[in-house]
Amino acid sequence: MEKIKAKHFEIFNPLSIFFKQKLKEFSLSFKKPTNKERDIIINELVEFLNNEKIIVSGKHRKDQWENGWNENLLEFKKTKKLDTLIPKYFNKFKVQRLNGDFIFPVENNFEIKFVSLFQYALFNKYFKNEKVIYEFGAGTGHNLLRLREINKNAKLYSFEWTNSGVKLINLVADFLNDNYLRGIKFDNFNPDFSIKLEKNSSIYTFAALEQLGNNFTKLLDYILLNKPKFIVNVEPLAETLNTQDLLQNLSIKYFKKRNYLNDYVTYLKFLEKQKKVKIIDSFRTGFGSKYIEGYSIVIWKPIIKN
Repeated sequence: MEKIKAKHFEIFNPLSIFFKQKLKEFSLSFKKPTNKERDIIINELVEFLNNEKIIVSGKHRKDQWENGWNENLLEFKKTKKLDTLIPKYFNKFKVQRLNGDFIFPVENNFEIKFVSLFQYALFNKYFKNEKVIYEFGAGTGHNLLRLREINKNAKLYSFEWTNSGVKLINLVADFLNDNYLRGIKFDNFNPDFSIKLEKNSSIYTFAALEQLGNNFTKLLDYILLNKPKFIVNVEPLAETLNTQDLLQNLSIKYFKKRNYLNDYVTYLKFLEKQKKVKIIDSFRTGFGSKYIEGYSIVIWKPIIKN
C-alpha cells in the first residue's frame, strides 16, 4: 500500500498550501500490480485495440453527450448537490496510471479526487491570478468549480456545445450566486466567430479537444483571431509520448483507434515556424487511466503583431 504524495505533482511546483491541505484531506492510497496482474491489463488493452466495433469520437456523437449531460442536469435539479456535476465516466475502471505505469486505487472515488488534485495544482500554477478564463468543451462545468476554489475573483466562462451542459452550469451559477460564472453555447467543431473573447483572457481545455480528431484547425483560427494571453491544453498528445515504451505506445494506438486528437502539437509547431504562435512548453505528466496516458500538456500563446 502506498500513498499519493506531493512528489507525484512536482511538475507543478511550487505547490500551494491549499493543494497540500487537499492532498492530506483526500489521503489517497493505491497498490502496484504484480507482474501477472500487469500482463492481464496489457492483454486487455491489446484485445480492445483488436476490436473492430470500437466507438470513435467525433461530432456524430453530439446527441450522446447531450443525453449524458442532461442526466447530470436532472440530478442537480433534483438534489442541488454539486457532486452531481461529476461525469459518469469517472471511477469507471479500477486501474489508473501514475508515473506512466498502472496502479490499483484503494478508494472507490480515487480517480475524481486524483483529477481534482491535478487540477488544483495546474490551476494554481497557471490561472490563480488571471482575470478572465475560458474553458473550451467544459461539459458539466465541474472543472470550473475547482478553478473557482483557486481563483475567487476571475470571470469564468464555460464554452460548451450541448444545451444541457450550458443550462447546467448557468443553474449552478445561480445556485452559488456566482455572477462571474457563465455558460455559453459554443461548438469546437464549428466555432461561431461572432462570439468574441474578452481582452486579456486565457484559455484551458481538459480532455475536451480529444474529441476533435484532426478537426481542430477552425478552432485554432478562432483562438488566433481573438488573441488570448495564453492557452493550456491538457489532452491526449501523442507527440509527448515515447513509442519505444510499451504502455506509451499502446496509449498512442488507443488515441488512433478512438480518433482522438491527432497531430495537434505538430500543427502548433507548424504555426510556430510561421511565427503565428509560440509554444511555451509541452510535456507528458505520466497520469492517466486504464486505457490511456491522456493528461499531457501543451502551453502556447498567439504571437500578436503590432
